[in-house]
Amino acid sequence: MWQRPAKAQVPDFKQLLTLFRQNIRDMLDGFSASEASARLALARARVIGGPVADAPEPFTLIVDLASEPVGKRWLRGVATLAGLCAAALTFTPGIDPFSPAIARTVIPHRTFQLNPMLGASAAAAAAPKLQVPLDPDQAAKPIIASDGNDVRVQGAVTDGLYWSLRGAGVSPQITADYLHALSTRIDVGDVAPWDRFDLVVSRSAGQPLLYAALHRVDGPDVELMKWNANGKVDWFDTDASGADRSDALMSPVVGRITSGFGMRFHPILHYARMHTGLDFGAAWGSPIVAAADGQVVVAGGIGGYGRAVEVAHGGGIMTLYGHMSAVAATPGQMVRQGQVIGYVGSSGLSTGPHLHFEVRVNGRPVDPMTARLQSRNVISGPAKVAFNARLKQLMAIGAGA
Repeated sequence: MWQRPAKAQVPDFKQLLTLFRQNIRDMLDGFSASEASARLALARARVIGGPVADAPEPFTLIVDLASEPVGKRWLRGVATLAGLCAAALTFTPGIDPFSPAIARTVIPHRTFQLNPMLGASAAAAAAPKLQVPLDPDQAAKPIIASDGNDVRVQGAVTDGLYWSLRGAGVSPQITADYLHALSTRIDVGDVAPWDRFDLVVSRSAGQPLLYAALHRVDGPDVELMKWNANGKVDWFDTDASGADRSDALMSPVVGRITSGFGMRFHPILHYARMHTGLDFGAAWGSPIVAAADGQVVVAGGIGGYGRAVEVAHGGGIMTLYGHMSAVAATPGQMVRQGQVIGYVGSSGLSTGPHLHFEVRVNGRPVDPMTARLQSRNVISGPAKVAFNARLKQLMAIGAGA
């Protein structure tokens, strides 16, 4: 017998609202979105009184990305999160997520030091190393101080060394002099961000650069002071030593080489003999100059060399100039490269006007054509005392800043 199908029960609105609230509480208590939906379907079936069906999952923007398997719901949750973040940045003007103020709320003000047990020596661990600052705005501000006669400028490298110096108010000429001084010790192209420059400029005419230093984040510091040593102005490290130099020798006279270095038949003694230098053919009275900077050791008669001059250049290197007609130097005199020390002649064992030129290294003759000077100028004695006093005076400028 045909019967009218039972009328579907319509759940009470208050019961559905209670079930929805329970669903939200379940998700807040840690249930995943899919589990919470299943619980809601089961409860709804119980209210209605019908069987539990595989009803489609209700649409929701709430997705637990940690437990939800990768699928449409997971991708929908990611898109929702991205949209919320974009909306927060778009409709909240004045917030820059990359500003130093935001960075300071994330990165605490802490200084990290290398553990001495991780391979560093005790001395290296004890010496504080320059740290990368956490406040870029404060670190970029240059520090300028003066004692009335000299001006000291210190600051951080933020936009390249040249432009950081110019930004601190240093003139183009002083900047160029500073870079040239540093280039005698390091490659200025290797300067890293947050290295700190330090220089002292005189207020006198021409405003010469007196002191140039670079305190490096990763690498040895460079500290140089300009000093006049033996009549020559140069840059010296703060330990009063100059840069290592490798300089070629200057030709001591204008003329052609008539006899080279090595064994030869002696024109006067008439037997084969080692020729320990070079002979330059030149007119009588032609000026003879020092091949490099040095100090005159001997000036006068030296046996078969006749009238001659010996100049010491440091590092065991010495040059000799023989057969002069006249000597223009005195023992102990400091001479510069190219300075006249005598004149071409034919004194001693000589067959005519010429210059005999020798180079000796630790007393042993070497070929002048291949010899190069390897030297380092070092300040010593009373000059070093004056050097240290002047350095201390410059370092006192702005020390209390």
